[in-house]
Amino acid sequence: MMSDTGTEQTEDLGLRWPKEDDKVFVEVHPLRGAWASPATDERLYRMIKGFHESGDLLVAETELNPRRALDLLYPVIFAYRQSLELRLKYLLMAYAPIADEEPDYRSHDLKKLWAKCRRIIVLLEGSARPSDKKVFEAVDALIAEYDAVDPGSDAFRFAHDTKGQPIKLAVSTIDLVNLRRVVAGLHNFLECADLHLHYGHGIPRCSH
Repeated sequence: MMSDTGTEQTEDLGLRWPKEDDKVFVEVHPLRGAWASPATDERLYRMIKGFHESGDLLVAETELNPRRALDLLYPVIFAYRQSLELRLKYLLMAYAPIADEEPDYRSHDLKKLWAKCRRIIVLLEGSARPSDKKVFEAVDALIAEYDAVDPGSDAFRFAHDTKGQPIKLAVSTIDLVNLRRVVAGLHNFLECADLHLHYGHGIPRCSH
């Protein structure tokens, strides 16, 4: 069977070698391929969703084929972390100026990014109910835990640091299904905070 690009779908990729007429990126009609948006606001939205969904899909694959977890845990942990980092940075882009704070485009520090987001959410939305305090404390702890395991967003992308020294991991055996569940909770909370600020107070969402 042939695909739209003329490549056999049954091709054994494990045996494939580079070919003279190969190209890494081939332009196709949007309905036949993946379309990268030129608008940064849509691109950021889809990056957040894409990294999150990538992690979910990879965890699902480890449930079907447990041995694959040995390979897939690294992209899973990175993808989830990247999705959280981007969502926090989005919240700062959208609402920091209203709260006399500054967006942060450079930092990979999840604790730092969340601390600023937390201040903004509390200032603009408030957290008077006891249940709110418990949720915020839970988010504090989970973000801090993730940041401690991968403080620079490098530990699960590289085996060595920029000086060639081995990167020591803070964890060994990881329950990926639990990770998927916890990350889902964090995204649900952060998305609800965004919606409350946008719809509850008429604060415009960012468009960059």
